[in-house]
Amino acid sequence: MSKPLMPLLAVLALAAPCLAASPAAAQDPAPIVDGATLDPAHTSATFWIRHIAAPVAGRFNDAAGRIDIPAKAPDNGKIRFTVKTQSVDTGIAARDKHLRTADFLDTAAHPEMSFESDHITPAGKGIYKVTGKLAIKGVSRTASLPVKYLGAKPHPMMPCVDVAGYETSFSIKRLEYHVGDGRFFKMGAVGDTVDIRIAGETLAPRPDCVKPKQEKE
Repeated sequence: MSKPLMPLLAVLALAAPCLAASPAAAQDPAPIVDGATLDPAHTSATFWIRHIAAPVAGRFNDAAGRIDIPAKAPDNGKIRFTVKTQSVDTGIAARDKHLRTADFLDTAAHPEMSFESDHITPAGKGIYKVTGKLAIKGVSRTASLPVKYLGAKPHPMMPCVDVAGYETSFSIKRLEYHVGDGRFFKMGAVGDTVDIRIAGETLAPRPDCVKPKQEKE
């Protein structure tokens, strides 16, 4: 056996207990079928920001929320969305570690970002203007987001369940939320404008639907 292969085998041997335990421990919880709770497995929070000359993309892997917009009374609706700042993921471990520090997100002191609606008004076919409070790093500011209803259709793998989709795209100035002190912006390394896209699905029971009986084996 060659010597270069020995350290690799040693690392794999040490990691084996963790690797063996992960499939059983990492099972996703069953989705909530209430017509409002976003399905975590099909919810995404992505962003883009300029680095010197070209945009860099990232996402937050831990996102959750509720969307309840009554079709006949959207002004009675409510939207809340949260992300765990620690879950930032740009695909580069060193960069993600820096983003978690006080230079940017300061995840130890501010573990969560959130948006909560105050008013929802129609703004076109399937589009709503949602005004509320966007809270990032201890700063809460009024923001208006265009939320698009993508329609609903039967779930192909869950009998008597309908899936509805939503998405929003908007931009913020990160320095207004103290995500950075401006020094990286002044040197031309990182931009100020952050483009954000949030999308997700809710699951709802279909009224008066009778589930098909399962055939006995």
